[in-house]
Amino acid sequence: MKFKIAAFCFVSIIFFDCTTEKKTFHAPEIGWTINLIDGWDIESARKVDQDIHEGLALIENSGESVYVSGKEIGLFVLRSDEITKFQATIIPFEETYKNEWNDKYPQIKDVIYSIFASQGVRVDSSSTTETIDNIAFEVFNIKLSQNGSTLMEQNMYRTYINGYDFIINMSHNSIYDKNAMLVTLRASKFDKK
Repeated sequence: MKFKIAAFCFVSIIFFDCTTEKKTFHAPEIGWTINLIDGWDIESARKVDQDIHEGLALIENSGESVYVSGKEIGLFVLRSDEITKFQATIIPFEETYKNEWNDKYPQIKDVIYSIFASQGVRVDSSSTTETIDNIAFEVFNIKLSQNGSTLMEQNMYRTYINGYDFIINMSHNSIYDKNAMLVTLRASKFDKK
């Protein structure tokens, strides 16, 4: 009898471990669906607001001037630890002329670079483009280091879709976490029109 109970428990554990359902998130405004990273925490709206206020303070202290509309829509923030996070945000953006979004993107990169540089760390940056499920993204990578050691990397993916500035920020200090976020993002899907 003990053997049957032990065998049942073992089979039950295997069954439940092998059939865990992936958590997904869908943003209907931009037609985007992504599987969330298993084991990472979803931050509360209160914590996201706190992060935004801290970010605004950093902007102010850097001497940069940035217009924040207050219309930002935080889709979600996944966090692995204090530094490592995957954040998705959309901001309504109505172009007043053709390609306005593209014209503003270089200015935003310069501001982000200045904000980090004002904190007394070495900042290396690069820009590229990447296509995810037939959607072209501008990619801005920043590596922060001090005394020869990498403190953190941030990868920002941005695109203009359905009247929204869609922004993904991935902050990390581990190649394992970076790869987990990139695999997750690259596997995400957009509704076909």
